[in-house]
Amino acid sequence: MKDNTVVTIAERLERLSAYDVTPVEVAVARNAKMVSLAVEPPDRASVVGDAILSFVSGMSDQNRTDVLNTYLFASLAANKKFPADNQGKEWYQTFLAAIQDCGWVVLKRYYDSTSASGKSFTMDQLALTILGSAVAAAAVPGPTSALLLKVAGDAMASLQKTDQPLKVFDQNIKEKGTGGFAVGSCIETADKEVILTLGAVRFINRTNQTKVLFVNWDSGSVDLYRGESHMTMVPSIIEKTRAIIAGKLGDRAVKQVSEWEI
Repeated sequence: MKDNTVVTIAERLERLSAYDVTPVEVAVARNAKMVSLAVEPPDRASVVGDAILSFVSGMSDQNRTDVLNTYLFASLAANKKFPADNQGKEWYQTFLAAIQDCGWVVLKRYYDSTSASGKSFTMDQLALTILGSAVAAAAVPGPTSALLLKVAGDAMASLQKTDQPLKVFDQNIKEKGTGGFAVGSCIETADKEVILTLGAVRFINRTNQTKVLFVNWDSGSVDLYRGESHMTMVPSIIEKTRAIIAGKLGDRAVKQVSEWEI
């Protein structure tokens, strides 16, 4: 899909019906919770397929569900169409086209090869660095940028301490069969605008490394690619696409999402 192309609701619904999101089974843990010491409602995080998504407190339940469902739908559609590990750019373009069909406007996007600083690095820190670049490119107000980055960092730190979701994340990556994952951060502003920033890592591994996050990688043993995007939800479109997305996801709309407080 070209940027700034006008697409009618009928065209979106027709394209959503054409996407193939059949399994590809992804197992996800349920109801992993952590204790929040904050007085205000806690921030939340989710493992959804091959992504770790974080949510600044204050987002409505419906909007959070829409974020999770549209991300899951778009990623499954891209997985189905471009499953090979050397199809990262095509995967990323398909993912963005699908999530835009779901009811998002993608305002910024970027995909290219990248490299890690130093001989040894961790994928989780690389992903957070890429997300930081995506947040900066979004040019949202300073306090919003700070919140988006904080909840993403908190989500990654809490994931390391929640044993079952991390095991599920590793299993999801293994079952997907390609090297790639995303870290996202989402906020609902005072004006009710839902903003999602994503940092994606794609890797072609030339070793027998089986773990992805929180382990050291040799930068000479892996080819790395990065994707950055910034998007905003269009509620009037989401309301019209919600049912078809839920229908195509079926039980996976519930079973493949694990949320916890951070």
